[in-house]
Amino acid sequence: MLTSDLEENLNTPGVFDKEMIENNAPPELPDVLSQYIDEKKMTKADVIRILNVARNYGYQILNGTRPLTRNILLQISLILKLDINQINYLLRLAEKPQLYVRNIVDARVFYAVKHHMEYLDAVDFIWGKSVI
Repeated sequence: MLTSDLEENLNTPGVFDKEMIENNAPPELPDVLSQYIDEKKMTKADVIRILNVARNYGYQILNGTRPLTRNILLQISLILKLDINQINYLLRLAEKPQLYVRNIVDARVFYAVKHHMEYLDAVDFIWGKSVI
């Protein structure tokens, strides 16, 4: 069920269907990442190679068996060329702070996304040469 459908059902006065909410949990971060990777016609191996992390570690973070840092999630978002709304959605799912342009790193991420910077140029612009 779409979130908008859940919201509509919650707007009905006098009706709160707890089972409807429990049966429609939010998607898991690894599932959404896989969906975005598929939509971009990439593979997990492509993302891991560009991210430049050890293969096992890369699969663990993409499959959710190892926690993602906010910076790595932002880097994956840049690799996938996600828009700001998609990035904030991933950050919400990961229970990380959403982009806030009064934060210098977040402002640089915002700028890099809006100006369609290539991944390596964006990483250098945002964090400098050494990232992880």
